[in-house]
Amino acid sequence: MMKKLLLAAGIMGLAMMALTGCGSGSAKESGSADSDYPNKPIQLIVPWDAGGDTDAVNRIAAEELEKVLGQTVVVKNIAGGSGVIGSQEALSAKPDGYTLLAVHDSMAMSQLTGQASFGFEDFEPISLITSTYNMIATSPENPWNSMEDLVNDAKERPGEISYAASIGSISELEPALIQTAADIKFNIIGYDGTAQRMKAVVANDVALGSVSIVAGKDYVEGDRMKFLGYTGEERSDDFPDVPTLKEQGINVVSAANRGFVAPKGTPKEIIEKLNDAFEKVTSSDSFKERLESLGTEVNYKGTKDYVQFIEDLEKDMEESLKQSDLID
Repeated sequence: MMKKLLLAAGIMGLAMMALTGCGSGSAKESGSADSDYPNKPIQLIVPWDAGGDTDAVNRIAAEELEKVLGQTVVVKNIAGGSGVIGSQEALSAKPDGYTLLAVHDSMAMSQLTGQASFGFEDFEPISLITSTYNMIATSPENPWNSMEDLVNDAKERPGEISYAASIGSISELEPALIQTAADIKFNIIGYDGTAQRMKAVVANDVALGSVSIVAGKDYVEGDRMKFLGYTGEERSDDFPDVPTLKEQGINVVSAANRGFVAPKGTPKEIIEKLNDAFEKVTSSDSFKERLESLGTEVNYKGTKDYVQFIEDLEKDMEESLKQSDLID
């Protein structure tokens, strides 16, 4: 009987050890999901066409992120709806850190104007990395050589001068702000993405458009486009002869502020790891030098500051849109 009892106790002990081992193994296994992240390629959805300035900035960021994380970052362009279609795919992606979404202010713009039923609050913000100011561009065939020329003409012909914009994006906000500040009215025409807007301006299919320096530089140097004003606080080093809007009596400063978000529910540990990685990316000389060639400024904000930045952006944008009669 004693032998049987001892044998039973031994079997129970071994069973308990096996269970404990399984439990600790499972805990280790589940815990490692975050600790060894990333252990496979990351997909970065860029919800705009390839070839535009936003695409260029994000591809550079992806390449630099690969260096920091030691893992492949695959850029996937999903254009349409001024960024809405690609964002919808990221919205429904698995929140495991292997799908990220490139964003800028247009996410708030699309939600406020009714182009999208979702916004920043439906994602996990990671980091803000850059800010890009725009040039107000036109074809050399048009008579204006300054914003003053344009404003004077627009006052005489309200609603007749066309302005290319991606409806529901920051490029729609800029002409709206100019209209309000200068007391004029444009005919805003929708184009999906920077590349299409730029082509329309160059062909003079539309009179005006907001373009980044990198998107318009070659066209200006080839005398196929001219810049009338700059949306930054100060003049661009690349085109110091082009005055800011504020210098020309139009109290408008506007930028495309680019960052990254992840699907809602992505573990905090992964968000922190990605934020730390983007801080290293934006601190690197390689990233700064490459961005400089695109006329884009590094503007890193960590997760906490980025969340506050988004809240302030949405409040300011809503107020501006109401003043411009773009929303009620």
